[in-house]
Amino acid sequence: MGDVDDRYRREIYESGGYKRYCEKILNRISEDKSFSVSIQFSKLFVPYLPCELVQVTRTYNTKDDKETLDVLIDGRPNELTKEVGPEIFINDFILPKEIAKFFFFDAEKIVSLAEIRSSEEKKSLSYAYAEVLGIKKYLDLKDNLENVRLRLRKKTYNPEDRKRLERLRKRQEQNERLISHDDQMINEKEEELILKKTSSDKLQEQLIREGTSITLNDLKDFQLMKENLGANLAAIKEKFKSLLELAPFAIASKKLTTLKKLVEREMEIGGKTISRAIFKRKMSEIRKVIKKNRKRLSLNASKEKILVASISNILLKNGDKEHLEILLGFSPEQSDRFLALYKNLRNSYTKEFKDLVVDLKKQTSSFNIINRKLSDAESKENDPVIKAIRRDKTKLDSEIKLISDQILEARVRKNVLQNENRNVLKQLSELTKLVGVEKIDREKDKIAERLIRELDEFIHKLKIRKKTSLEKNLLSQLKQLMHKADFIKSVDVVVDGDLIDIEFYDNKKQLINKDSLSKGEQQLYATALLKALIDESNIKFPVFIDSPLQKFDKNHAKNIILDFYPNISNQVVLLPLLDKEINEQEYKWLLPKIGKAYLIQQSKSFSSEFYDLRPNDLLKEYKKIDLHVYEH
Repeated sequence: MGDVDDRYRREIYESGGYKRYCEKILNRISEDKSFSVSIQFSKLFVPYLPCELVQVTRTYNTKDDKETLDVLIDGRPNELTKEVGPEIFINDFILPKEIAKFFFFDAEKIVSLAEIRSSEEKKSLSYAYAEVLGIKKYLDLKDNLENVRLRLRKKTYNPEDRKRLERLRKRQEQNERLISHDDQMINEKEEELILKKTSSDKLQEQLIREGTSITLNDLKDFQLMKENLGANLAAIKEKFKSLLELAPFAIASKKLTTLKKLVEREMEIGGKTISRAIFKRKMSEIRKVIKKNRKRLSLNASKEKILVASISNILLKNGDKEHLEILLGFSPEQSDRFLALYKNLRNSYTKEFKDLVVDLKKQTSSFNIINRKLSDAESKENDPVIKAIRRDKTKLDSEIKLISDQILEARVRKNVLQNENRNVLKQLSELTKLVGVEKIDREKDKIAERLIRELDEFIHKLKIRKKTSLEKNLLSQLKQLMHKADFIKSVDVVVDGDLIDIEFYDNKKQLINKDSLSKGEQQLYATALLKALIDESNIKFPVFIDSPLQKFDKNHAKNIILDFYPNISNQVVLLPLLDKEINEQEYKWLLPKIGKAYLIQQSKSFSSEFYDLRPNDLLKEYKKIDLHVYEH
């Protein structure tokens, strides 16, 4: 289950490993040392193996901390299950674990499907999509045919090619063994790391309890708060530093106002002035032109003098009026930047500065308080008990760091080997293209090549068909479940190589960011996606749903009860808390579809009993019991 659900993976980690997790969840007051769960499947199709009933039993023994898994076909063990192993048999013939999350899920937790962000998460979910949509089996078939071609082509090589091929194949096999070794080592080291981290946490808790009254969880919260406050303080100080650069301008606000008027005046006249010397130079040129053209203009000395005086009077007089000594000479861009700075200082700067000072004081005070609490928690350094605990914890933390480094090195080494293997496979593929095959094998190779080509074309068409079908189905489910009209106008299933992603668009054809959806809307999206995928898969598998109506309002809850749960599969098992997750009215809506009802009653001795009831009697019996009750 740790491979299927992140929630269980975290719980297993926090418990200190899978064995400790099992010990924690099993019945603690029972005298039994062996616990088991069995599931029976009827009408299960196993190729070349007729069967009426398949029973899977998983058993855990608390005495020797061992888990066993048994698969019985029509009540007996079978050679097939022994040969391939029970885990692989379940994964191949009952339900692949990659798609188990679509059939057994916590309705409150499935919002995680709407929060997929990283490429690794997308890759994992795309693998599950391909599996549930039936695409993966054709991809596997194509890989098998390519391996057949490799085996056929390796039969007849010239000596040099054969030697090169053998070297490549040996390198490939060696790399695969090393990768397998690294995988095993990583798993073992991760298990060891979990145990040591758990021990380290316990020692840390002892330290805290010996030194102060705060708990380990309190300490973790304080550490997180200190980290967040430190980041906030750094951001505030950086912003405060940028505001301080403008402080001198704010202090000299009167001079800044005078400067603003000068800038605006210079902007009015275009930032240019015509000096008196320029006017005089131009007037001298005008006199020369008039004197040169006196005869053509019919001017005598008297008229020439009057004309020159008039022009000189107009130019030099206006020049005096327009004359302004340029002090700044700002360009238009510089003027705009200055005026923007002035506006900021006059309007928002003061308020922003004061708010930042207040915020800085608050954050500094909070940071100091948290820092003091953390310092006080480990203040008794000279206490012998604390010294011994700290010595053990330091040693354990060093071992944790060493194991973490070993895991990191193994992962890096594994990635290098995987990359090298990809290159080796590429060289093998290229090498096989250069060699000939015997006549019969050549025919087989041609058939395999043709089938691969046809499969490529078929897979492409299948992806498009599944894409179109899933888009229509998902949009139909969303419209049926959501009460907002046309909130989601269209759905686009994006197929990019091995990655499959789902995008929504509103009635303006704009992409809807899934992060902007409320938790209820995200749960509706994930619910609709599950229904659409189950419909597309054609897998008639029971669906188990925990916390079925969390985060839904009344309208959406009614849509879910009437349209979703009765139709998601042939067999649906709901596990709600009555009155909390499903009320009496909602139960009445669901009642016509209920085939079986159970109450789980917990006694004062912490044991539980199942009561098989008629659906109509469930609420009446529930009201008689003032305990935690679940309904199937």
